Amino acid sequence: MSSIVPISKKLSQKLLNLDIDEGVRIESIKTRKKMYINKRTSGCFVLEIINKDSTDMSEIRFCSNIIDIHNLIDNIFGKEYSVTIY
Repeated sequence: MSSIVPISKKLSQKLLNLDIDEGVRIESIKTRKKMYINKRTSGCFVLEIINKDSTDMSEIRFCSNIIDIHNLIDNIFGKEYSVTIY
C-alpha cells in the first residue's frame, strides 16, 4: 500500500521546520504570481507576494499561523502552483 502525503501537509511540515536561512517559493505560471516565505527568529513568517501582471506590485505580510498561510495560498494560487525550497 503506497502512502500519499498531500502537498499542503508537506508544506506545513517544511514551514514548521524552516530555518531562518531557508525559504519557500510558491509560484504559478498561469497567474504570474509568486510568494516567498521566510521565517524570522521570533518564529513569525514573512510573506512577500509578487504580482507580475501589469502592476508589478509586491506586498509584505506577516503570519504566525500556518493555517492562515495555507488559506492565503489557496486564495492567491488555487490548486495549481509549484513549491521550491531554497
